[in-house]
Amino acid sequence: MKVGKYDIPYYRVHPKLFQATKILFENFKSEEASDMLTVAKLLGHKTEKSGALLTKLADLRSYGLITKRGVKVTDLGKKLTYDPSDAERNKAYKEALLNIPLFKELYSRFGKNLPTSNFWVKLTKITGLEAPDAQKVEKTVQNAYLTDFKYLKEEKEPEKRVSDMEVEDKVDTPAAISTSVERQANIVQNLIKEGAYDIAKNFIDFIKEKKEETPEEEG
Repeated sequence: MKVGKYDIPYYRVHPKLFQATKILFENFKSEEASDMLTVAKLLGHKTEKSGALLTKLADLRSYGLITKRGVKVTDLGKKLTYDPSDAERNKAYKEALLNIPLFKELYSRFGKNLPTSNFWVKLTKITGLEAPDAQKVEKTVQNAYLTDFKYLKEEKEPEKRVSDMEVEDKVDTPAAISTSVERQANIVQNLIKEGAYDIAKNFIDFIKEKKEETPEEEG
């Protein structure tokens, strides 16, 4: 489907294209399919000239699940369908979605969720469509995007925990010590400027005088 200067696939990855990729890999492994009629029947179509089949193959190529020429499952398609790690399959799924230029642009701006109000306004700016045309395709784009991205699990960044040893290292560095000494020197300088030194000296002298005036008790 044409959306301004972009195209979006007719079929969604789940479940149609995921199943198609899995079937192709199970039957042809890492080899290119040599018989298109066999491909058609495996994917549920009567002939290799079926419009639905040609659209499905074009969409598989757009997502990067089969090669640009011929019918051969890519490494991305293999990882999406058969990687034993959930995290790696999720990463492959995200890569497949971002192979669609419009989806990549929308994801960079909005993440998994799209604006619910006046989304067509955003489409005019992103795709170059005029307002009436953007309004016509607004729901179609939203549905396609949200259907694909609802299966994507967002990756959580691990929280960085500062250990006690790291804290000690930070405190004991020469730079930290130098900064501490400078801070103390600044405090002393400010106290001197404010007359604190003279006040303290006079108080000490006063205490000494009082002590000298007090007679010692006889034993």
